[in-house]
Amino acid sequence: MKEMNVLITGAASGIGKAVAEYFRGMGATVFSLDIKASDSPGITSFVADITNGDSLAAVKSALTESGTKLDVILNIAGVHAMASFVESDYKTMERVININLLGTMQTNRVFHSLLKQDGRIIIVTSEVATYTPMPFNGLYNVSKTALECYADSLRQELNLLGQKVITIRPGAVETPLANGSLGATEKLAEDTVLYAEEAKHFANIVRKFTGTPMKPEKLAKLIYKAATAKRPRFSYDKHRSAGLVLLNMLPKSWQCGIIKMLLKHK
Repeated sequence: MKEMNVLITGAASGIGKAVAEYFRGMGATVFSLDIKASDSPGITSFVADITNGDSLAAVKSALTESGTKLDVILNIAGVHAMASFVESDYKTMERVININLLGTMQTNRVFHSLLKQDGRIIIVTSEVATYTPMPFNGLYNVSKTALECYADSLRQELNLLGQKVITIRPGAVETPLANGSLGATEKLAEDTVLYAEEAKHFANIVRKFTGTPMKPEKLAKLIYKAATAKRPRFSYDKHRSAGLVLLNMLPKSWQCGIIKMLLKHK
């Protein structure tokens, strides 16, 4: 077991909660940062919004006053949305980008001064960040691909200071967020005007390509490894979808043709 202080965003539910509890079980001191309080025993909970600078500053002040220095800043908080770009309202687009990208950037900016000289920042993106976007999942894809680029850029900068930035790219994980995406697909089919036929078939396509979601505890074990390994990799992939991997080996024109054929099929 390794003694360390870990700040985890999105730690009150889903993947974040599983990861926080795993780290706590391994002896780490865990600080949960979420819009709702964590109910996990032994974890210090801060209720804060990663898109609100004042909210984060208040948490930083509390940690500073207690003399806390962080070994790891672990960025997990995120949201999903299913919509077509030309029909989506601006508030939906703004919310996804603010939470998935700008919130992560702001979290690391605010708390970096508390990170130890040999500390690590871990950023959970998604396997879709490296794939050609599927229709109706583009907004989420854009946020995660941009997050991937941010992680690469931050890695270059913090490498000059001796600090590591590690990217984790999970496939489908069994969480309320993953389960909610199917409901979001059904809602899309109800709301869309331009893609009524295609949206009806999309849920089945998603199931075929993503496969069975993994347990969040498996991902938590990998993230702990990345946080404690003497020589961690720059990035880790976990539970990649074989269907998506194969699809993305094809030319983009073929990908478009296959997706169109599947979604237009009656």
